[in-house]
Amino acid sequence: MFTQVISTLKPVTRHIALIWNRDSNSIKHIVEETIYQLINSKETNEEPKIKKSHCTMRALKYWYTEHCEPNEPLVIIITDFESSSPAVLRDFILILSSYASTMKFILVFGIATTLHAIHRTLSYDVTSKLNVQVFHSPTQINILSDVLEHIVFCTNIPFKLTGRAFQLLTDIFLFYDFSVENFLHNYRICMIQHFYANDIHSLCCQPKKIKSRISSLTDDNIEDLKKVPSINWYIRKLQKETNEETIENDDFKEILTQLLHKFHRYMHRFVIMLRCMHHLMSPLPNSPMGKQLREFYTKVVYTNDLKECQEYKECLQLLGFLSKTELIPKLNSLLVIMEQSDNTALTKVKADLQAHIATVEAASLDVEATTTDILSTDKKLNRQQLKERLLKMSQTHSRSPYKQAQLDVINFLDETFCAFLINPHQIAAHEIFCFNDGNVAKQHIKGSLRAAIHTGLNDPQVYLNCKCCKLENDDAISSTLPDLSIIYKLHLESRKLINMYDWLQAFLIIVDPKSGAKEQRDVDPKLQARFTQAVAELEFLGFIKSSKKKTDHVKRLM
Repeated sequence: MFTQVISTLKPVTRHIALIWNRDSNSIKHIVEETIYQLINSKETNEEPKIKKSHCTMRALKYWYTEHCEPNEPLVIIITDFESSSPAVLRDFILILSSYASTMKFILVFGIATTLHAIHRTLSYDVTSKLNVQVFHSPTQINILSDVLEHIVFCTNIPFKLTGRAFQLLTDIFLFYDFSVENFLHNYRICMIQHFYANDIHSLCCQPKKIKSRISSLTDDNIEDLKKVPSINWYIRKLQKETNEETIENDDFKEILTQLLHKFHRYMHRFVIMLRCMHHLMSPLPNSPMGKQLREFYTKVVYTNDLKECQEYKECLQLLGFLSKTELIPKLNSLLVIMEQSDNTALTKVKADLQAHIATVEAASLDVEATTTDILSTDKKLNRQQLKERLLKMSQTHSRSPYKQAQLDVINFLDETFCAFLINPHQIAAHEIFCFNDGNVAKQHIKGSLRAAIHTGLNDPQVYLNCKCCKLENDDAISSTLPDLSIIYKLHLESRKLINMYDWLQAFLIIVDPKSGAKEQRDVDPKLQARFTQAVAELEFLGFIKSSKKKTDHVKRLM
């Protein structure tokens, strides 16, 4: 963040000092560090123009008159205002203010809480020297929205995060750390899991590269592609329509090319219509579908049929309560969003929507009088006839032309959204572009540390991937295992208290099988050192601790 601030201020001035909390312990340190950075520019690799011990305000004044233009600002950024010493800041600001007539200073305070922190920290005689102006950095929620806007909801990026995987990443951000950096790390992990899982995922590329990628596929890759569930289902359906038993590899490549291009067109329409629905429904009262675009995306990719979503139904009902002055600007804004695309299907939707908007604009708000039969007291009706007459009258409503036009355009939008916002998992070849395996992502993002340690110590071959550590079964203990692994497996066989002598003898029998099962009184110092080191490492990992009851025993903790 501070790097971005510095890059923004560089066109204004090249004299900027960045003061961290460690440099503001005393007035001497903060003055020396500030003047050292202002005089010695970090952009050049030249030798320092001045030593830090010579950095005084008098030296800064002399340097300013020699090298700076009049009124050229000297920017001092104090990164953590709340953690800095109030006394040091007070003296520092007063010193700078005494030189304000000859040098122009701009102080930038990094405040994590509120502006009141300045008035709580500094007294009035100090704040009176400052001309305070406030600027805010975007919230983490808004930063995440911008990130998603350029990676997940971007039509130019073929890889898409959907389903449980997308919800897992957003849940970790919202409920745990609020860290956009961690979100991007987790996103990269999902990409790695997707692209390294299989060679066929290399087809997740830009449309112009599809043909070259397909031509480089091997026969094994083609067989793997034919086993992909959605592609397999599409091929079977095609075979039933053409009455062909098998499809040659060349024909399959042509079909696959069409499927990949079709998915690209579908995802392009999907993102555009998702933006339209978000722009139309997010400002509604109580926001049933949510306010953020990611909330709309989550609901759409989690629902097999949009019509089954209760929140979507509520939004359609709320649209029916909009006035004419509220509805028309919303519909015109949808046209602006659709202008970003030259897709043929979206062009037709745009033309139909323009016709509906013209109808809504021309519609009158006056209710037309409708002629209904009035029940005559002279005519006798039986119960069935009376029931039919009342039902017919109840179904006859007096609607204004605007109300009818409003219902028509809402029905049109409903049909359009349901037609274009189909769950990606219902489209053939979605496995190539979409990653939705939340369980795989969770194992790498929120791994269980204790379980990983147990797996590594109980079966080192899982992580070391060496033949010498391969075990016939989980209970086996081989002499080729690392010492820590042997000690760990032996400690699992013990009770709450472990006798150190018995533990050592069991360790010696495994690592030195030539000695047989005899008790060894005179232990090789090297083997004893290996045992001692392994026990110390196991204690460091938190599996054992020394026992106060018996000095020659240790206590199991887990």
